[in-house]
Amino acid sequence: MRRTLARRFSSGKPRGTRISKMRTDKRICLLLFLTLAVSLPSCRGLVKDAFKTPKIRVIDVVLTSNPLDDPRMPWDALLSLEVNNRNDYPLEVSYVAYSAILGRETIAGGEHREKIRLGASGLTVVKVPISLWPEAFLIACRNVFSSRKISYELNGSVGLKTPVVGVVRIPFSKTGGFDPVEFIKRKGFGFN
Repeated sequence: MRRTLARRFSSGKPRGTRISKMRTDKRICLLLFLTLAVSLPSCRGLVKDAFKTPKIRVIDVVLTSNPLDDPRMPWDALLSLEVNNRNDYPLEVSYVAYSAILGRETIAGGEHREKIRLGASGLTVVKVPISLWPEAFLIACRNVFSSRKISYELNGSVGLKTPVVGVVRIPFSKTGGFDPVEFIKRKGFGFN
């Protein structure tokens, strides 16, 4: 019986314990891949906890084009934004792209491709261009006055320069709604 086992298995061992070099390499690669796949999401949580989203507030809006020259052309304006960087390190923004939607109409949009440096743990005033499309704005205003609830949406993306990866695109979106009649009453233009 022993002699037949030796003839049946070329290595002299049962097949269940024999592992080729290629199978060992595949298992090591699979183990490394699984370790990497498990560790990346956990690192993402650390980065998310380390990064605090800056708060933005509109300070001023200045028209840079004359809407009376050609009322159908987009109206160009310059937004002054106060950006509060709540992080303990400065941020370098390489670009910003954005749009504003009121109801179902895209009423404004713009893009800023110059570098912006936001100081660590402080306020920075940033000026960005924006174009307002008058026809879409008029349609949106008609919808505002005909309905009791208006929805708005601000969309865009920011390109942050990072030391290791390069420029990282971070999308942003803010949605909400308001009642135009209540808004007018609160501001003092009210109808009693």
